Amino acid sequence: MTHRKQFIEICQNDSSSMRVNRYRSFSMEINQSVPQGLVLGPLLLLLYINDLPVNIHDANLVMFADEINVLISDSDERLLQTKIDRVVAELETWFNRNDLMINAGKTGVMLFHNTQTHVLVELLVFFNNKNVDYTAEIKFLGIQFMDTLKWHSHVQLLAGKLCKVAFMIKSLKEVLSPNLI
Repeated sequence: MTHRKQFIEICQNDSSSMRVNRYRSFSMEINQSVPQGLVLGPLLLLLYINDLPVNIHDANLVMFADEINVLISDSDERLLQTKIDRVVAELETWFNRNDLMINAGKTGVMLFHNTQTHVLVELLVFFNNKNVDYTAEIKFLGIQFMDTLKWHSHVQLLAGKLCKVAFMIKSLKEVLSPNLI
């Protein structure tokens, strides 16, 4: 949807006076968008970004809904930096050409390695002239990944959630019949 006008309207029910107060923003032109909450939104996004993998070379893309992971590998450090620079340039070109933006707050770089190999150097990654920070852990599709490919962080996260559920079940055991639990 391009070149349309949009405003925001908020209705407030005042129970004491039985009035409905309406607040409306100014109408502003929206150049490109999909209305938030639209059932077709995820499908339209997938159709919009379906050519991204074709335009990115020297990398594997793992895409799900609006999450994109770019996997680049090489055993040679210089070649890896060259690949990173080339892939980032291709990503910048594609995102700019398609009027999309990357959420810098949700973007990170992770260098996978085994626990015996200590990472001696961090390669430079810049996106739109901004340094992208390295992270030792990142969450993707609900799974906590660590740069050592160990599961400590994810297991700890799950244990905390399971502990809460176990406490709720134990608390409900005294109140509800076993068939309902």
